[in-house]
Amino acid sequence: MANNANKELVKKAIEQIDRSRLVDLTIALTDIPSPTGFEGDVARAYHEVLRTSGFEATLQPIGDERYNAIGRLQGEGGGKSLMFNGHLDTSFGPEQAHRGIGYQCKGTLVDDEWIYGMGSFNMKFALANYVTAVEAIRKAGIKLGGDVVIAAVAGEIEKAPVNEYEGRQYQGYGVGTKYAITHGAVADYCILGEPTNMMLIPRHCGTTWIKITVPGHLIHTAWSEVDRNAINKARVILDAIHEWIPDYVQRNALGDFRPRVNVSAIEGGWPWRGARTPDNCVIYLDVRTLPDVLPVQAFNEVRDLVRSVVGKNPQLAGTKTEIFLSAPGTSIPDDHALVESIVSAHTNQLGKAPQMGVETWYSDAAHMNRYGIPTVNYGSAGRIRTGGGGFSTAQGEHVHIGDMVDIVKVYIEVMMNLCGVAE
Repeated sequence: MANNANKELVKKAIEQIDRSRLVDLTIALTDIPSPTGFEGDVARAYHEVLRTSGFEATLQPIGDERYNAIGRLQGEGGGKSLMFNGHLDTSFGPEQAHRGIGYQCKGTLVDDEWIYGMGSFNMKFALANYVTAVEAIRKAGIKLGGDVVIAAVAGEIEKAPVNEYEGRQYQGYGVGTKYAITHGAVADYCILGEPTNMMLIPRHCGTTWIKITVPGHLIHTAWSEVDRNAINKARVILDAIHEWIPDYVQRNALGDFRPRVNVSAIEGGWPWRGARTPDNCVIYLDVRTLPDVLPVQAFNEVRDLVRSVVGKNPQLAGTKTEIFLSAPGTSIPDDHALVESIVSAHTNQLGKAPQMGVETWYSDAAHMNRYGIPTVNYGSAGRIRTGGGGFSTAQGEHVHIGDMVDIVKVYIEVMMNLCGVAE
């Protein structure tokens, strides 16, 4: 918590928040397309933002015209260092633009209250928040004791190469952050401003991606047999999975929280060749695990389930179960100094303590924590214009400007608390 001597300095910095700068920067970043694998243009643009804002700015090449934009504002000494991390890649690509302004690579201001556009929600708004918070402190003439690091990273979105789907557009799940923190982007603490709707998330699930291949009989329709068709055979396994999911979810409850399982894809046959049966049918699963559960445990459970089904159904002989992505979850204690600092600042600035919880989605916090940089997710996006929280597939990506300003205030106090104010 900011002590009595610092309260006036915190207020002084907050008075320097430039709302127009915050809005304009969010829109400018949203205007630059940056689907996973193609973050080069936005990385260069953000690198220039960091440089002109007084950071020691670096473009880290991670391959294939992909970059992280890293900025470090060195403190005067005597304080802890704090990193703000955010990803440059967007959840969707330009091909989604026809779905409305929330999916277009164009930042659109609505009622001077909301910003729409692809990436505005996940998570270019946060990159604007970070810079605006630091600039307010500097405009107030305040010098921090510890360093502030901003890491804008490529390749965070949950994607992974599999089968013929390979190349940079499938290389996500933290490739940028893992490169950054092994190449100098380190700090004592880190805030990841994902769209949590002002909730403080000290823990989130892990994920295990599993591929189940059911063999079939490649033959012309004229000689086909229903019982040998791979798609029909796969139904038996799908039914077993459907029955298993509620039990898995209930057994892995964490208080009121429940992890989830998603049958994410089915592959089988060739739609352009309807006169042939498929030689196999492949089922893909995303099994979310609690923060302290390792992916191998989920894999073993699914594999045992499939083996049991195959044992009772001889026609499924030869079915193979593989794991092709493993990403453990993460958590830090509720009484950690980083958590307590955010709770205190949020309470001071917004009049009440933040709601705390666990999330199903994955984030780079898992990598940060495993490299010894305590990290939480805490961001302002996540309020839906028509009511409620989360993400609206109907409206697409959008963020509330007032919420952004509010969290900038909190970030300012947290920085001054953890980094300290130089004498």
